[in-house]
Amino acid sequence: MEKNLRIKFLEKGKKLRKDFIKILLEGFKFHVGGTLSCLDICVVLFYGNFINLEKKNRNFFILSKGHALACLFLTLMDKKLYNLKFLKKNYKNLNFGGQLDIYNSKYVDWNTGSLGHSIGVATGLAIKNPKKKIFVIVGDAEFEEGSIWEAIFYISEKKIKNILIIIDRNRMSASTIIENKEIFDKKIINQLNFNLVKINGHNYEKIYKSVEKFKKKTKSTIIIANTIKGKGFKIFENSKKYSHEMPKKEILKNLIY
Repeated sequence: MEKNLRIKFLEKGKKLRKDFIKILLEGFKFHVGGTLSCLDICVVLFYGNFINLEKKNRNFFILSKGHALACLFLTLMDKKLYNLKFLKKNYKNLNFGGQLDIYNSKYVDWNTGSLGHSIGVATGLAIKNPKKKIFVIVGDAEFEEGSIWEAIFYISEKKIKNILIIIDRNRMSASTIIENKEIFDKKIINQLNFNLVKINGHNYEKIYKSVEKFKKKTKSTIIIANTIKGKGFKIFENSKKYSHEMPKKEILKNLIY
């Protein structure tokens, strides 16, 4: 990976984390832990020329873990495609939901909907658009849904080759620790027709190289990205409390001022 690109990712990661704290101070009730665990993945996808939100004829992006929708909105504001005034207005008028559950934006390829449907939707998009790449970010707790496995088996059986599934492996659901999860064992997934990669989900170079390799592969890929819930701010890291609870304003102010 080029040095300039590495610097760009580092700068964007720092900026978006700071912007995240700022919009929380504006009163938005985004999920802290789940947003920060996959933010670095989103930085690479959106600023590494894999998903160009500004273009009409672009690759598809599905954020299955819809409670991390702040990653998408932060990017849209950073790219000047949205602004804070627009975001506030649309939340007030209920045009945007708190879980990416409302399909009302040209930048949202699919609303999160019911848990576990994202990979099935990605499969449909992949079949209809064989020349495009379909990127999906899924939470590790969500992999307990049977519908996800049905879709994965279908992708494997039909040899669908243009889907990249990135599992945000932060080892925490909303309320429980999910440290041991046998379904992520290579012995299980390696029996399927996927490329399987395990990486540090906060290492920009490893994320970038893994996604870049997917572009050249002849079958779909699963990336298990080991992450830290709340990454970037010690007070939030691996904290059950801040899965749903909003930090007090005093805490937020101390993080950026």
